[in-house]
Amino acid sequence: MKGKKTLVFAMALGSLAALNQAQAQENVATMRGASGINETSAMPQAKDWQGKSPRIPRQFSQQPPLIPHKSEYFNIDLKQNKCMSCHSPESYEAKGAVKVSNTHFIDRDGNQLTKLSASRYFCTQCHVEQRDVEPMVGNDFKPSGATE
Repeated sequence: MKGKKTLVFAMALGSLAALNQAQAQENVATMRGASGINETSAMPQAKDWQGKSPRIPRQFSQQPPLIPHKSEYFNIDLKQNKCMSCHSPESYEAKGAVKVSNTHFIDRDGNQLTKLSASRYFCTQCHVEQRDVEPMVGNDFKPSGATE
């Protein structure tokens, strides 16, 4: 008898939870606004730094630097990393680029490597292009005063 009461209680609780979830979903607003999930909008243009505009400063300590140029067609796959053609220790000076940080040559066990660490190989996993856009959601974030 006790098991039957527990089962009925669990079923009632489950029904109540499902009803609350359905009601909550009716009130959810998305950042897309009225646009449907299959609709696309134009992506803001990347800033094309190339010495023409200032770099966007870091907003917090340890923030990965932003990419100050377009990188849409840069291939980064298991066979090649286009970013390293300019940012590697061997080529950054000739290309006038920023050298990839030495931290990218240390593996997760703290061992110094002679090539890029596998965990740091896919640059756009952390680094994103600079874009001059308003925040999608209003906030009162204040930069920490981080420096380069």
